[in-house]
Amino acid sequence: MPYTLTIGFIWFALAAMIGLVLGWVLRSAPASRQVSRARKQVQHELEAEIADLRERAMTLGKAAEERDRLQAELELMKERNVAAPSEIKSDDELVIGTPQPVEVVLQEEGDERSDVSAVEEHDRGVSQTLPDVELGSAVLGRRIAQDDLKAVVGIGPAIERLCHGVGIRTWWDLARAEQETLRSMLSDAGPRFGRHDPATWSEQAKRFAEGRWEEARSFEDAQAAERTR
Repeated sequence: MPYTLTIGFIWFALAAMIGLVLGWVLRSAPASRQVSRARKQVQHELEAEIADLRERAMTLGKAAEERDRLQAELELMKERNVAAPSEIKSDDELVIGTPQPVEVVLQEEGDERSDVSAVEEHDRGVSQTLPDVELGSAVLGRRIAQDDLKAVVGIGPAIERLCHGVGIRTWWDLARAEQETLRSMLSDAGPRFGRHDPATWSEQAKRFAEGRWEEARSFEDAQAAERTR
């Protein structure tokens, strides 16, 4: 009798173990399929987002090329408009045969000289207001270049390309950019860029453009201290 009970208990234990193993296999199979489907769905979404970002980058690049072409055409038209009045006067003098009054000619020559002087003064003013990036590199403790948007905290190579695509190419361009324009640019670029906050970019760019390196260093130190909290 005890032998029979022992054999029965052993068979019962084996049957229970087999049942547990079968139950675990049956439960794990659907879970594995669900995990596989979720992984494929996530991969598909990532591929779709990458394709969308590539398309947006191509569109921005084409827009930048078209803008540069139109700007070159505009400059050419301006040069032609400046040259057109002198050509018309020469034709009038050949047809009519009457020279322009001396006072008018002198006045026009004086206006041309004043325009040239104004352009030269403007060029000198721009060259004088360029910040000393060598001094800025020494103060900030890293190498920076003139109008390098990546010098702004929060802007990397990808966002710099986005800025170039919407016409923001210098520190002054970024300093004058409206927040709504920057936020719209990031939102249009996709979810990966939407988490960036451009609230301080314009003010940072203005500090760089004006050569206020100590203020820029203080701001970056404050940002670093906040991140380490």
